[in-house]
Amino acid sequence: MRTKQLVAIAVFLSFSFSNAQECNLVLQGKIIDFHDSKPLELAQIYVVQLQKTYISKADGSYEISGLCPGTYDISVSHYDCETKRTKFEIDQNRTLDISLEHHISELETVKVLADVHDNHASTQSSTRINAEKIQQYSGASLGDALATVPGVSSLKTGNSVVKPIIHGLYGSRVAIVNDGLRQQDQEWGVEHAPNIDINTASNIQIIKGASALRYGGDAIGGTILIEPARVISKDTIRGHAILQGQTNGRGGSATTTINNYRASGWYQQATLTYKKLGDFEAPDYVLSNTGSETAAVNLGVGFKTFEYGASAKYSFYNSDIGILRASHIGSASDLVRSINSRQPLIINDFTYDIDAPKQQVAHHGLQFNAFKRFAGLGKLSMDYSFQFNNRKEFDIRRGANVGLASLDIDLQTQNISVYAVADAFEKTTYEAGIDYMNQLNRPNAETGVRRLIPDYDANKIGAFASLTHEPSEKWVLDAGLRYDRYDINATKFYLQSRWEDLGYDEQFAAFEISEQGNQIMTNPEFQYDLFAFTAGAKYLLDTHYDLAINLSSANRAPNPSELFSDGLHHALATIELGRLDLKKEQSYKVNATFHGNEGDLDFEINPYINFVNDFIQLVPNGLETTIRGAFPVFQYEQINARLYGIDLHATYDFWTKKTAEEMKTNPNEMIYKMEKLVRLETNFSYIHGTNSSNDLPLIDMPPLQFQNQVTWFNVLDSNIDFHVANQTVLMQNRFPDFDYTVDIPNDQGMLETVLVEISEPPEAYSLWNAGVSYAFAKANTKVNLSSNNLFNTQYRNYLNRQRFYADEVGRDIQLQIIYNF
Repeated sequence: MRTKQLVAIAVFLSFSFSNAQECNLVLQGKIIDFHDSKPLELAQIYVVQLQKTYISKADGSYEISGLCPGTYDISVSHYDCETKRTKFEIDQNRTLDISLEHHISELETVKVLADVHDNHASTQSSTRINAEKIQQYSGASLGDALATVPGVSSLKTGNSVVKPIIHGLYGSRVAIVNDGLRQQDQEWGVEHAPNIDINTASNIQIIKGASALRYGGDAIGGTILIEPARVISKDTIRGHAILQGQTNGRGGSATTTINNYRASGWYQQATLTYKKLGDFEAPDYVLSNTGSETAAVNLGVGFKTFEYGASAKYSFYNSDIGILRASHIGSASDLVRSINSRQPLIINDFTYDIDAPKQQVAHHGLQFNAFKRFAGLGKLSMDYSFQFNNRKEFDIRRGANVGLASLDIDLQTQNISVYAVADAFEKTTYEAGIDYMNQLNRPNAETGVRRLIPDYDANKIGAFASLTHEPSEKWVLDAGLRYDRYDINATKFYLQSRWEDLGYDEQFAAFEISEQGNQIMTNPEFQYDLFAFTAGAKYLLDTHYDLAINLSSANRAPNPSELFSDGLHHALATIELGRLDLKKEQSYKVNATFHGNEGDLDFEINPYINFVNDFIQLVPNGLETTIRGAFPVFQYEQINARLYGIDLHATYDFWTKKTAEEMKTNPNEMIYKMEKLVRLETNFSYIHGTNSSNDLPLIDMPPLQFQNQVTWFNVLDSNIDFHVANQTVLMQNRFPDFDYTVDIPNDQGMLETVLVEISEPPEAYSLWNAGVSYAFAKANTKVNLSSNNLFNTQYRNYLNRQRFYADEVGRDIQLQIIYNF
């Protein structure tokens, strides 16, 4: 018995000694900054299995002892870093260095500053629209929201088709980048609005110039960056729902966004939007056939940590838009009568029906992204995207063709890009990238109507490099260079008479393939070498003022509409004629920005000048009568242009009060904050555009305008805000004279020559808007009640292509309910 007890004791002691040996393992290492490998002091290393926290020393080192062999979960955090969760296995003593991103707070500071005004780490002139402003425009278009920014206007076709204009330039001169994906939806058309749901945006940045080289060098007008909500590493669900109703159009919209985040790095995002509006109404009559219906879906799933991540996203946008019935005229007499009568020739009762003329657009987008960060260097990203855009335009047709689209175009675009940023260096950040685009345009040949835009294949390959250098706390310097090779190959039929009248039979004889009846089949091929360059400097005078200047040079190749248009553009009810001999545009722009913040005053002054050689513009040159009716004819021409102007923005807080709250951590201490009671916000924009080849004004230049808004915060109740706003647009006195004459029958049946005043701009106008909002703080709900065009003012907009036929919309009262969660 004693022998068995001794053996048991020996075995137990042996096991205990062995176990003590195994649970005496040590893990040690350093906590360092991912970018520059500098040590991080006071980092917390929490070991889940031990339920114990260890602290790093001044040199970043840490030590965890008494570990048994196995797998451990740890969480590493630092007051200035994003928390990192990882696992490690140990079966012997080992060293494990852990890197954290140490610049999170600095990045957030820059983002906050940018949301208020501009990007202080760049010399380019830019402005951001924040999430609150975006939500206010939930039921409107992207172009309407962008028009609140000084220097940005809107080119309209009615009230539902809105294109942004930046410093007088629009269309393919303005790049729209949606969540890193450059939008490709036939943006070259004057009445082709961006197929984008504004509700997917968390903030929107407008860059006024060709300095955003990552997204292309041809955006000589500017770049619009639409950015979604920031992904966070936290187990939470965030989002919002917005319901809106409006009296003008007698409809509204509903949208909801849900973001599901996980601490592991996984996330899902979804936005659903639906809008339905009937005919809009001017102050004195219904704008017949101007209703619209839109549905949009945006879905995303991804995995993101600081070191690496990947995502897949899908978007769908579908819109059915009515075109003012009175804009499709039947004869030259109708056009003259419409312009002179100041009232639409066709006025019907209100309806939600959308009949011809109308346009239907459907846009699909699929995007894959992946990135990897490299310690001590930076970040490498890869993107692939596929976009498919179908556009249909419906004319008023008879017989067997009723309901058949007159124009039906499929546009398919694929992009792939590789982008690298090296931001680990103390004073300099480097960026570089390469991208490739393939685009196929295929019009439907079964429409029974001559195709406006032909079949074409396009390829573009480009590369860029840029750097930002901060030699001191006072200076920011940046520069960049980009090159693109753009090839376009088309197949197009020309009427033989037109081909010869234009002299193409001699100038472009190499494009001719065959003759078929009275038509010539051609194969136009063009290659363009496009260069872009930007350089700038910013000087921080002190903590309140900074001055920046940016110089940029860029090329833009003629777009397919400018080259190949040859027929009736049904959505505009105009005949458009392109030109094969157009050359690429060359832009030279100087952009200066002076920003100041002194007490309750914040302001920015942005003067600029832009010289564009071989500028392409679309101008009217007469009237043509076809079997479908009489239509104004517009033709592309090329001249040299000079555009200069100035944008002003300022906010001033009139009255503030100081409130005090006890600090929760120490009741004996107080914290103070300033509450704004009244704020004045003002914008001013002026642009002077000149055709320097002929010393004439440029067509379609935005007139001088002012925007002012006064907001009273905490009116009567701490949760009630009230605002009143005014927009004053002066008459555009600088315009080219493209008026022409037509022969129309008079009352006696005799032909009479009449002047068609198609160039004259409308009179100045002033609009008043007002609104009140109430925030239910505990319910995370806000209610907005507003009235646009409060006094039901009758006016016409110079930048609306339908100003010849009808007034703009009248008073519109809107009720909006926003629930954030």
